[in-house]
Amino acid sequence: MQAEFQADGTVAVSGVTRVETFDRIWAGIGWPDKEPGCICIVGQRPDGRLHALWEKRGGLWEMGDAALEAKNRFLVERIMVDAGDELATSYLRTLDGLCFSDGDRDRHVGWARPGLGVDRLAEPGNVAAVVPVPERITAHYRSALEKTRGVIMRGRLLVHEANCPRLVYTLRQPLDELVRSPVMKALVWVVAVLDDYGEADGVEAEDLRPWYGNVQRGTP
Repeated sequence: MQAEFQADGTVAVSGVTRVETFDRIWAGIGWPDKEPGCICIVGQRPDGRLHALWEKRGGLWEMGDAALEAKNRFLVERIMVDAGDELATSYLRTLDGLCFSDGDRDRHVGWARPGLGVDRLAEPGNVAAVVPVPERITAHYRSALEKTRGVIMRGRLLVHEANCPRLVYTLRQPLDELVRSPVMKALVWVVAVLDDYGEADGVEAEDLRPWYGNVQRGTP
């Protein structure tokens, strides 16, 4: 998979069989704890649906490498993190190519995008913004997790099964397992913030099939 900006400011992601267009691409990081950490890349399509595109697991150093890879490969605008882990967050501050934002002053920080009245900055080496997840979400993670499950059950989240095997596995586990899972935290940070903005509600599913009925194999 590789992403590039289009003239209208959207991001085109090329996969094995087709190209998918997204209005924005964000990432979330679940810090390592009792199991490896995970970064999850989520794109929001023009029809409002979200698409989990890619994941990578590992320790703290691997999360830093994955954040830089995601910035260059997927043109990620925002990387949502739980800033309550000050040691992990401070590590990201040492990485060239990442900047920091409080997430409230500007909802379109990070990559400058064509079509938004700014110069095009689409070459690797530009910055992505690391944004703390709002405390109202981290402090009430269980509720945020339930909201994310609701987004999934309404058919508003697609999962690239081949690129997100741990996410696919975890989504089939009992709720108590989801609460402790870094990959779920990575997903929830993105989905819950978009939902908080009202940006995850732009489309209604055609039916109420479970999330795994919407998994797209072999597509971006």
